[in-house]
Amino acid sequence: MPETARSMRPVSRLIRCRNPGADSHGRASHADAPIGLLVFAVAAMCIWGSTGCSSSRSDGKWFQKPKSSQDYLDMALEGQSGDERRRGVIGLANSRDGKTEWAMKVFDTIARTDVNAAVRCAAIAAMVPAAGAEQVPTALNILSSDSERIEGTRAAPGAVRWEAAKLLLYVIERYCYEESQRGKIVQVLLERMAIDKDRNVRLTAIEGLSYFPEKSIPSALVDIMEEDDFALQHAAEVSLIALTGQTHHHDPKAWRKWIAETPDLFKDMGRTPPEIQSADSKTIRWEWPW
Repeated sequence: MPETARSMRPVSRLIRCRNPGADSHGRASHADAPIGLLVFAVAAMCIWGSTGCSSSRSDGKWFQKPKSSQDYLDMALEGQSGDERRRGVIGLANSRDGKTEWAMKVFDTIARTDVNAAVRCAAIAAMVPAAGAEQVPTALNILSSDSERIEGTRAAPGAVRWEAAKLLLYVIERYCYEESQRGKIVQVLLERMAIDKDRNVRLTAIEGLSYFPEKSIPSALVDIMEEDDFALQHAAEVSLIALTGQTHHHDPKAWRKWIAETPDLFKDMGRTPPEIQSADSKTIRWEWPW
């Protein structure tokens, strides 16, 4: 009977697997621990190497070499997409060569000839920090390109003309132009103020004219006050104040009367009229009649 009882015990309790690395009492040998860790480390490195490492080497994202000025130049001139060329222009502008003579020539060429408006805008903006008399002809040509055919300059949409107007204004504000360029600058600004289809271009042209005390300008600014656009009217009023030191509160008739009766229109240029001075006499106080 005892023999029968022993023979009916579960097999799982009778069969005991012996660990090859165990001692005579069934305990694991300490010599096996370093081997197991080593195997695990090698396996992990293989898995990691087959995914992360190989992909980083193939796509260059982990250890990407910084782009040089030459790299950005190639992108700006030869990029397949407008976005790539625009990023090339911005990268070159932000590089240590961004204000060099050769970089300015690159920006000038792109501003005049690229087919993408965003690329042209980026190139014009890139010229601003180092802009001077050399950039005036390009700005004037771009501004006039929508109304006349100019050799070497592609017809510019409104956004590009506005960037060119801002570039020109930057040069005017700092008196970086040559005196021989003054007549052409005034001519183009008067033309853009009167006929440009882009409102921002007109507003910038009006501001630019406030730096030129020439007899034809005040009457042209008063003409703008006749238009049904208060932004233009106000810009014209501000420019007239800067030129004459007078205000007539956006009233074109009063301005025309004053111009007709005043022999020297610019004797008070730069003065802030007392009636619109604020309490600290440093800022202008605007009061509207409504």
